[in-house]
Amino acid sequence: MTEPLEVGDAAPASVSGTWAELGGLAEQLLGVVQAVEGVNAVYPAQPLWQSIAGAALSALTGETPSLISLTDDAGVLAVKMRIAVATSRPAPVVAREVAEAVRRHLLPRPAAVEVSVVKVGT
Repeated sequence: MTEPLEVGDAAPASVSGTWAELGGLAEQLLGVVQAVEGVNAVYPAQPLWQSIAGAALSALTGETPSLISLTDDAGVLAVKMRIAVATSRPAPVVAREVAEAVRRHLLPRPAAVEVSVVKVGT
């Protein structure tokens, strides 16, 4: 779901193409996502079973894959995440609020945000 946000007085998130900077932004966005009411958990953006290379790297290094996936393509930041939602709020509402919070955090930079709800309940 894509909904435009109007530019306001929000402080823009600074993003350039280096992996370290994108990793720092991923950590910021993780906090933004976890702060949305109804989000129970954030899972790796791409399950390990879908990425043989990611699974091998995780096995070798012991590092877990990024919970927020960021891809900078021609000035538009693609943001992907997978979340679990509490039953106290409708999952579509929580997913929209997560996407809106992420886009608002990134203003004025254009972003395409993909939120997948992979679990509902405790």
